[in-house]
Amino acid sequence: RFKGLHDPDEKKIFVSGLPFDANRKFVEGLFVTCGKMIHCKLLTFSDTGRCKGQAYVTFDSLESAKKALALNGTTIENDAGDKEKKKETSGSKRKELRLKVSKVLNRVSTKQGSR
Repeated sequence: RFKGLHDPDEKKIFVSGLPFDANRKFVEGLFVTCGKMIHCKLLTFSDTGRCKGQAYVTFDSLESAKKALALNGTTIENDAGDKEKKKETSGSKRKELRLKVSKVLNRVSTKQGSR
């Protein structure tokens, strides 16, 4: 049996809708009200190393994970853009990002070559 394939940890959540320049501290700041975060895995592009806007977050308790799931649909401001762009569009509205927070579901194992 593969670890996490059939029984994912209930304290682990999947987050999408993060800004591309997000880091661990940024994600910790989003979930500071939920409880103690014990692990954060940011998904990154292999060529640039920048965040894809997605992360797996593991909390220390099931209650903390449930509080984090309640943040689904929360709107966050993307104010971490380039400073040159901010100067050019100082009067314009910044793009808002909507978080999607969900439970980690069972992964599906597929057989290669079967169609």
